[in-house]
Amino acid sequence: MVPLDEWLAVRGEQYAALLDVRREHICRAVTERLMGAFPLLCYDPTRPDAAEFQQLVYERTPRRFHRLIQVVLRLQSIAVIEREYRWGWPILQRYHVERVHLIAHIHWYFEAARKFAPPERNDRKPFALLEAAIVRIVHSIAQTTIDAIGGNGHQGDLGFAM
Repeated sequence: MVPLDEWLAVRGEQYAALLDVRREHICRAVTERLMGAFPLLCYDPTRPDAAEFQQLVYERTPRRFHRLIQVVLRLQSIAVIEREYRWGWPILQRYHVERVHLIAHIHWYFEAARKFAPPERNDRKPFALLEAAIVRIVHSIAQTTIDAIGGNGHQGDLGFAM
């Protein structure tokens, strides 16, 4: 078995290109899964543009994740995803996005990628390792919750409840 870092260095660029060719199919499949499984995700009836905003979330989220995967594969570093989720987690929580939503999104992206841009036999295990590594990152980051109301639990240096 090839370690993830080595696979990224050897095959990352090539697999990124393959995924990018199939981007629309992959992202459309993930959008449909998000809409079907989480019909109220990011829906805020107090917004004048509630339905339009929610639709943008459904459509843009898979595309943003696809770009992150492209960066990981091309730059051969998973640290990009960790930084992105660390930065975005407090914001996502304000929109009631939970760990379950992120984990499902990750699994559905990789499932669609396997369907529409099937990895070669030697790429399957490292690609699964990449998925698992991203899921671990989300689990780790999602253990920190934002204190949206104030005074709701112990505050860390960044204002998050621990």
